Amino acid sequence: MRLKPGRPDLAAHSALVDAALARLAPSRVEAVVPLHGHFDHAMDSGVVAQRTGAFLVGSASAVQVGRGAGLPEDRLHVVTPGRSAVYGAWTLTFVESAHCPPDRFPGTIDAPLRPPVRASAYRCGEAWSILVGHASGRLALVQGSAGFVPGSLEGHHAEVAYLGAGQLGVLDEGYLVDYWRHTVRAVGARRVVLIHWDDFFRPLDRPLRALPFAGDDLDVTLRVLGRLAADDGVALHLPRLWEREDPWSGLR
Repeated sequence: MRLKPGRPDLAAHSALVDAALARLAPSRVEAVVPLHGHFDHAMDSGVVAQRTGAFLVGSASAVQVGRGAGLPEDRLHVVTPGRSAVYGAWTLTFVESAHCPPDRFPGTIDAPLRPPVRASAYRCGEAWSILVGHASGRLALVQGSAGFVPGSLEGHHAEVAYLGAGQLGVLDEGYLVDYWRHTVRAVGARRVVLIHWDDFFRPLDRPLRALPFAGDDLDVTLRVLGRLAADDGVALHLPRLWEREDPWSGLR
């Protein structure tokens, strides 16, 4: 991200986006999928979709970020809750969810968002749980924010859960237990990869580190979720930066 001098405004940093894409070297990108409209999820989404020729897929609010980046309408897909869409070898099913409390920028983005703008312009809009199915038949849950809607994932299945963990460490322990129950246990995941716990103001050419204690406490999160994972026989992991992984490797 780029901060405009003299003002607390945000804009995508094209050179950093290009450097990250060059390092990742994807052979093909079918879809860019921000899970809600906040700047740390959606701000670069339009630029990445532009660079890769991908569709931008998400809520009506997230799509406004793509419009502001100049994406044509035929590459902007507003999702329908509960309906599946296929992108290459992947089938995405969007389930309505909630942002982890507190949502500092609630509301919707109702017009094309053209940076630089204030962080508060990136309003949350709808938040999603995404069931990701591969053509091989394997299934994963991506929970981008540590929020949930009780019962929304009942009846769905996923072997692996990518579980948003940001802000969990400053919430009541009972919330963490309920969050685990309505996400990991609901889909029967056997492996959990914790995401969205790191300091997103830190460049990705440096090692990951946790958010400052003023905003989170990763030690608390790992202690509580580690106990729940052990009780359920679930493997709990932190991701490794820039390393390609098969999320289902070793799972029968």
